Amino acid sequence: MLMTSGQAAKKLRISVSTLKRWIHEDSVLKNVKKNSKGWNLFSEKDIADIKEHQRLKKRLGRKFQASTLQPIA
Repeated sequence: MLMTSGQAAKKLRISVSTLKRWIHEDSVLKNVKKNSKGWNLFSEKDIADIKEHQRLKKRLGRKFQASTLQPIA
């Protein structure tokens, strides 16, 4: 059974915008299927992959860009 972005986000307990950002930014989620209207569709395997990705992001923590860590003059 395939789920839409809204259904997948609800199951993952994240916002739809977070899910879409992860798809756009992270290469691990690039193989998400789309229907003829361009909607992202997720299988149970995709959900499991995203949950693993979510665990890794939490474990590794937030990464700061070098420009973020510059002292304020």
